[in-house]
Amino acid sequence: ETIIWPAYIDSSKSRSDGRKISKDDAISHPKLTEIARAARKLGLSPKTEDDKSYPKFWWDDTGRIIIEREEVSKNKILVDISQSIKSLRKR
Repeated sequence: ETIIWPAYIDSSKSRSDGRKISKDDAISHPKLTEIARAARKLGLSPKTEDDKSYPKFWWDDTGRIIIEREEVSKNKILVDISQSIKSLRKR
């Protein structure tokens, strides 16, 4: 399984703050519901955990998403989810 924290795809965060993909691929302030919806749209069947905090920002309950690992790299999944959220936000 793969854990996805909102910080991984947040363009307002630096790499040292937890962003895992390039700023061009990332989105600003992703919400847990957006990530879950994008993951469902990609057929990833996400589980949401609202009460979790990213370890570096333990005071901030951002929550996290857990998805069953595909044969695809984690980075590819993060970029795909981010692109999906971008298209959902344009509507």
